[in-house]
Amino acid sequence: MCDTIIGTCFSMCPKKERLLREREGLLNRLEIDESTKHLKYPKADPAKIIKCYKRSSAGVLVDEPSELRPGPVLLLTLKYLFTKVLTRKDVNWSAIYEFTFDRIRAIRQDMIVQRLDVAMNIMLLEPIVRFHIYAAERMCEKPPSEFVSKFNEQHLLECLKVLLVMYDKRDIDDKSRNDYAMVMEKFSRLTMYDYRAQIEALYVLNYLGNETALDRGLSLPAKYKNTPEVKKALKISLAWHMNNYIRVCREISQLSPLFAMAALSNLRCIRRSALQIMSSGYNCKNNPYNMIDLQNILLYNDMEKISNDCALYGIKFDNDNIYFQKTQFNAVNVLAHPEKHLSDSALDELLPDILFN
Repeated sequence: MCDTIIGTCFSMCPKKERLLREREGLLNRLEIDESTKHLKYPKADPAKIIKCYKRSSAGVLVDEPSELRPGPVLLLTLKYLFTKVLTRKDVNWSAIYEFTFDRIRAIRQDMIVQRLDVAMNIMLLEPIVRFHIYAAERMCEKPPSEFVSKFNEQHLLECLKVLLVMYDKRDIDDKSRNDYAMVMEKFSRLTMYDYRAQIEALYVLNYLGNETALDRGLSLPAKYKNTPEVKKALKISLAWHMNNYIRVCREISQLSPLFAMAALSNLRCIRRSALQIMSSGYNCKNNPYNMIDLQNILLYNDMEKISNDCALYGIKFDNDNIYFQKTQFNAVNVLAHPEKHLSDSALDELLPDILFN
């Protein structure tokens, strides 16, 4: 007996949910039919409304076929979110992020309930992983009321774990196929680009120095391990594993935007560790360290961020210099202050292409 559920909803939002949310006034402003926005209960634009995330609980059915969107519809929904919603300039990006984050959770829920095949999981999860990495950079300086970095990181890790398992499963499936099936599989892959090397590199970069990520990277099949992006990621991660913060930051500064965003998620930790190391290595009251040199080494964009971090860790400073003292370093278990490295305009220009390749 087959217990696989196949969704029969061929729109981005099931009709039942659309009517309920219209009736209860639960539409997001990104989903409203503009011609009805003046009404007390505006109507949804069928081309904009997207199924929202619902927690599994008593009385809430998440496995009703008519409420589930099949894989191709989920792909179209994701494409709409990334090309039509994320690129809007008339809405605050915090609101866009909140909306997109929720709708992606609903997409992932539909994926899990239907037990979609390996290929469809990969096609859906790859751009979702890129979204969470992009959002971490764009939203990092926002207050907790608008962005909880740990929540975004948690969902990124969940997606990465599933995606990496899917890559491994695809490898196992390839080995178990007969010659004819292998030929057909390779032929079908000609229609889509293999982004595995990119994702494997992003995993290593997002968790610099992490032994699990390093072990996976070093154990990859040669055709992925020997790609430039994976080799570079492993080089940076190994450097951080050895606390070589100067090399790590220098290498990060040379990365392309998406890889840099993944690596920069570690920068708060890198800065904290580097400042502690420097407090011992440059421990001299009469030999100040130039603040501009520190800015260049630890990739600070804003000099004020240096002052804030020095104050956080009890390091004395003035307008131009830092006075490292080992005994004065406040070894609190707190990361350095977050800092965004790309402007909103620069980040806007990257959309939507950065999410699809």
